Amino acid sequence: MTLVSEIRSRLVRAFPENQADLLAEVLVESHAELVNRADFHKLTEVVHDLGEAQKRTELRVEELADAQKRTEIHVDELARSQQEMRVTMQEMQATMRDMQASQQDMQGSIQAMQASQQEMQASQQEMQRAVTDLAKQVGGLSNAVGANLEDFACDLVPELLEKYWRFVTVSAGPEELTTADGVGREFDVVVRGTIDGRPVTVLCETKATVSTTEVSKFLRIVEKVREAYPGEDIRPLFFGYKANSAARGLITQSHAAMIFTRGVMIPVAA
Repeated sequence: MTLVSEIRSRLVRAFPENQADLLAEVLVESHAELVNRADFHKLTEVVHDLGEAQKRTELRVEELADAQKRTEIHVDELARSQQEMRVTMQEMQATMRDMQASQQDMQGSIQAMQASQQEMQASQQEMQRAVTDLAKQVGGLSNAVGANLEDFACDLVPELLEKYWRFVTVSAGPEELTTADGVGREFDVVVRGTIDGRPVTVLCETKATVSTTEVSKFLRIVEKVREAYPGEDIRPLFFGYKANSAARGLITQSHAAMIFTRGVMIPVAA
């Protein structure tokens, strides 16, 4: 009521008291009404702002809730990924163990192969030594057989030539003669002598087994010797243990002599 008194005291200066009282009351009521409307408007705005803020808050909460859901999804996915990674790591570790085991097995196989190779090399060396020893033995046996054949031929051939050809032996033994092409050729046995006073030289080829190839080769050599010593009576003779029918036929066709354990074929001396 202080406000009404102050307004009335000021209005009394210009208006009668009854008008001043009425005007003061009207002004105060109007002022109160204006104040209440202004406050209402302000309150309405505040309420509106609060509503908007509430909406924004709810929207933010929804966004936070969505973000929370996405985060939870990501967390689940991360958990699954970690689980898969653990499984993968376990599989990789198992694979590594298998690879290490395979590598150990491979190393064992390599060592076994190396040991086998060493054994094979040792066996090959022993075999080579055995072959070398056998070759020496065979060579020694061959030389012994050849030497025995040559000695046997030196003893027997002159006797048979004396029987079939009335051959008078001067010498019998190994000898080297030069062929027409100037090459020296060592003959197993060369029997020199005479038939009815005429000089005759018999070139002997001694072989345990005489083949057609050896017959042809020896006959060609004899021809080269005849070319180197023209005018001399040079005759071929084959001495050995055996010869097949083809070799014997070639010797016969060549009018050469042969003395084998299965027979003697000495053509009639000219």
